[in-house]
Amino acid sequence: MSSIYQTLFLAILVFCLGYTYCDVFPTFGDKTHVGSWRPVKNLTDIKVVEIGVFAVGEHNIRDKTKLLFQKLIKGETLQGYATKYNLTISAKDGVRDNIAKNYVALVVEEQIMKILHLVSFKGPI
Repeated sequence: MSSIYQTLFLAILVFCLGYTYCDVFPTFGDKTHVGSWRPVKNLTDIKVVEIGVFAVGEHNIRDKTKLLFQKLIKGETLQGYATKYNLTISAKDGVRDNIAKNYVALVVEEQIMKILHLVSFKGPI
């Protein structure tokens, strides 16, 4: 008899932990599942542009470059415990040449504290 209760407890525990920490369950009231990338509809939205500027600035600090943000070319978001932004950014190299090139940045925004983290910055592509 205790084996049934242990199994039930374990199943409930796994469900609760998965729901809370892993973003693997569907969002209630939504036809899509958490985990699907959605395009950014407005590439001139001030919040998304600020995230693109942050990505370029953070890359400049980390890699000691002098890229100058120009504009967003494309963007996608992934909603979950933290919001992920996959952005294609146009930037000019302020030292070498004045030609804009495209770069791809992945930025994570923690929802609770609104802290941004640059996960990767690749390019020019």
